[in-house]
This record gives sequence, structure tokens and C-alpha cells, in this order.
Amino acid sequence: MTESERVKRAVQSCLADLPWAQKSGQRLAKRVFDILLSTILLLLTWPIGLLVAVIVRATSRGPVLFVQTRLGHFGVPFQMYKFRTMTDGKPDGSAHDLKEVTATDPRLTPVGGILRASRLDEWPQLFHVLRGEMSLVGPRPDIPQSLPRYRDDQLVRFAMPQGCTTWGVVRGGLLNDWSARQDINAEYAWRWSFLLDLKIIVQTAVVLSLQRGTNPESAEN
Repeated sequence: MTESERVKRAVQSCLADLPWAQKSGQRLAKRVFDILLSTILLLLTWPIGLLVAVIVRATSRGPVLFVQTRLGHFGVPFQMYKFRTMTDGKPDGSAHDLKEVTATDPRLTPVGGILRASRLDEWPQLFHVLRGEMSLVGPRPDIPQSLPRYRDDQLVRFAMPQGCTTWGVVRGGLLNDWSARQDINAEYAWRWSFLLDLKIIVQTAVVLSLQRGTNPESAEN
């Protein structure tokens, strides 16, 4: 069985019991909210996005955007965009290197650590939200190479749209190890509601302002 087949089987086995399948009205509210808020944020913050792009280009060689295959809803791969924060344009040197990126990683550009800690590197993902490839809130899209690390019960996270911010950010962030973050993602899938998403958005703003558990994230988050 391939890893993609394992994801599909794990999701299908529990999908009918999940809030995501049972709360159609809240699913619609989530999508409408995603479209409205991401549009407003893009309109209000495009000068910031432009400034970040200029700074990235001016402070290191390489493209402004980093593009990487990530796993979306139901584990479907898509090309995710971020502002580049690594000098070689690769978050961990190679697609199979799953070590955490630390705040002192020598591959970070002069502004890479700041962009990651503030999450400004993820500004382009608002376009993914508009296109329906991501949501404002949900488990962070993972890389395909991480799938063998998942326990079967953790794969339920892929039953949800993957998001720009996640419940894990407000429950310790990178103070939790990788497996603990996936347990939180799985718990989110089982406890999801539109109200929980709204709480996570407010709490994310607080966490980012206080810089709690916001050291540069790993390649798989």
C-alpha cells in the first residue's frame, strides 16, 4: 500500500463521524469567511507583501518565492508558495531532510528568521485560500516525505482543509515536538467547529504578538 492510499483509507474510515462531514452549514460559513477575510487582508496588506518581496530579493540571491509540493485536503498534492527564507531556496537542504530549522540555522537569509517568526513568509498563501487550496485555519500543509512518520490515527488531519494557521500554534507551537503537533492536528479534526476557527484566529494574533513558540518552523509545517 502506498502512503497516499494509506491516507485515503484512514480518512475514509472516520470521515462520516467527523464534524467536518456533519456540519454542512458551518463548512459553508468557513468557506465564505475564508474568501471574505483573505480578500480583505490582501487588499489591506499588499504594500507589506510587496515590501517583503523587495527585501527578500535585495538581501539574498535567488527567487523571491519558494515553491514546494505540499499535501492538501484528503492528502491531494499542490504547489505551495512562500517568500523564500533560505539562502539556497530549500527549507532543509533536500526534500528528504526532515530536521527542524532553528533560529540560528546558517542557511537562513539575513531576514529569513524574522519572516518565519512573524509568519510574513506565508503571506502568499492568502492566494491559496482564495483558490480553495487552503483555509485560513487548519493543519499546516505537510510535505509528502513526512507521511511515513504518521501513525494511522494522526492521518485524520487530512480530512480537513489545511490551513495558514493551526490549533498547534496556540497550544505551544514549536515548543511541541513533531508528533505532538500531529496529535493536536488530529484532535482539531475531531473537535472542529467554525467557532473554534474564530478562536484560533484571535489567539494566533496574540501568540504572534508575544512570539511564543514561533521560532522558524520545520520544513514539514
